[in-house]
Amino acid sequence: MILDEVVAVARLHQEAGLETVARFWAALPIETTPKHVRWSGEADYILIRQIADKSQPLENAISFYPPGSMPFRAEHRETAFSYGQAQARDHTHATIWLETNIDAFLAKVEATRSEGGKPMRLMREVER
Repeated sequence: MILDEVVAVARLHQEAGLETVARFWAALPIETTPKHVRWSGEADYILIRQIADKSQPLENAISFYPPGSMPFRAEHRETAFSYGQAQARDHTHATIWLETNIDAFLAKVEATRSEGGKPMRLMREVER
């Protein structure tokens, strides 16, 4: 994925959520602009229409977002990018984790708090 020209690689952990990961693969590539969360703490979020599904079972549920995680809420089509302490009032899916260039990427995520959203592209690594 690329955010404001910073490239990072994330791993989709299929063993933690078959349906969740399948939805992400099917939605790629995604071009969007992240926004900083209002109430959830230190994170950005994006909306991905293709993964919205209120009936999807919750896989690998979490409420607190560790830095470098990308939890998503299928019922709201929302994917978060946590750079610090963040959480949701209800459970979310946690199946995607940043693996390379984490600090530089999360610094760009954090910068949206003061600078606003920058262009983001999520794609398979082979499409980069």
